[in-house]
Amino acid sequence: MPDTSYPGFVNAHTHSHCIPWKGLIPSAPLEVFLAYRTSGLVGCMTPGEQAACALVVGLENLSAGNVAIVDHLYSSLTPEHVHGVAEAYESLGMRAWVFPDVSDLPVMFLTRETYPNYLKAIPTSELPGEARALLRVSPFQEQIETAREVIKGWRGNLVQMGLALSNPISCSDELLEAASQVIEELGCPLEVHAEESPVEREVSLAQWGLSGIERLDKFGLLSHRTIVAHCVQLSDQDIAPLSKGGASVSYNPVSNLKLHNGIAPVGRMLAAGVNVCLGTDGPNCSDEQSLFPVIRFAAGLARLNGIQQVTEAIEEQVLEMATTRGHRLWFPASISSDRVEYGVPVDPVRLAWCDMASSITEVFIDGSPVLERARSVVKERSAVEIVASLTQRATQPDTVALAERCIPFLKRYAISK
Repeated sequence: MPDTSYPGFVNAHTHSHCIPWKGLIPSAPLEVFLAYRTSGLVGCMTPGEQAACALVVGLENLSAGNVAIVDHLYSSLTPEHVHGVAEAYESLGMRAWVFPDVSDLPVMFLTRETYPNYLKAIPTSELPGEARALLRVSPFQEQIETAREVIKGWRGNLVQMGLALSNPISCSDELLEAASQVIEELGCPLEVHAEESPVEREVSLAQWGLSGIERLDKFGLLSHRTIVAHCVQLSDQDIAPLSKGGASVSYNPVSNLKLHNGIAPVGRMLAAGVNVCLGTDGPNCSDEQSLFPVIRFAAGLARLNGIQQVTEAIEEQVLEMATTRGHRLWFPASISSDRVEYGVPVDPVRLAWCDMASSITEVFIDGSPVLERARSVVKERSAVEIVASLTQRATQPDTVALAERCIPFLKRYAISK
């Protein structure tokens, strides 16, 4: 009998809080794309709104056969916000790692005051007044201590918690040192963006004389408990510490191409022994949570991303990245038994090149079917309606106008290749 089931996929990198912007933001360099953070939603949602975003994102993942996700969460660092997101995933019956984010340097604007060695940095005084308000960040000591208590306070079943750092260029040396201590103390994993865009690498080398990967390595933040998202702009010198430390990498080709970041050297990482997984990235920059387009892009770019130089079995390699390599991301060993049932026979070629999400009939996690329950929970909690109201807030004329006023400043250092 032809096989109609396949192991569940792992979405190794997403952002649930980004769901209000799904299908709204055009292709642009990453630094220009960040103008949409001026909407006032990031870090400003209520706990109920944050949980609704997680419910909608979680159901979209499950419906596409993703039995587990890694959620890099930008939210208020309160138990109500962060635990509410984790509880949302628990209620859906899916596996997840929730990583509350900490950063102590501005995420959006590269200013002269913060990055004095980066010659393209913008003097703060030149930014629109509303944009300057977005530069305020809390001291790292306060953030890291709060994050520690939030992580310690979570007790979950299928959902677990770790620490996220936005990006090495958004973190002071002091924060990186403190993060290393917290991870060691709690034994929890770390999720961090790094080497995503040409600008990020340019800034890191100018400001610190090190790449983002080299800075993470300097502070002992590359280990088997680390997952690094993107890793597009890597040198061979960066790949070595990733491999030596045992870190995993989330390859997000759809997002990387939409945001003009380039093509990650996946083949070179695989050849060096790095555990490369697949991720969608947030719904604002990949616009859907299904891994099927991601798998297709990864396979289609095999000559350019280097997978073709590693193996002739391209489909099998990419599906391994979506399944068994993702299963290593600190999920219980039982995840290997989680299955997705399709209404038609499946094999590696069909899964790699066809969008099979519409053929999924059931998803089994820990042996239990979850789709009907997950759909009921999302409906009962009016999650879709709450997200729709957030989208309406994010697209108010005044909000859009502020983003458009910020874009010319961001273009001063944005690089499109």
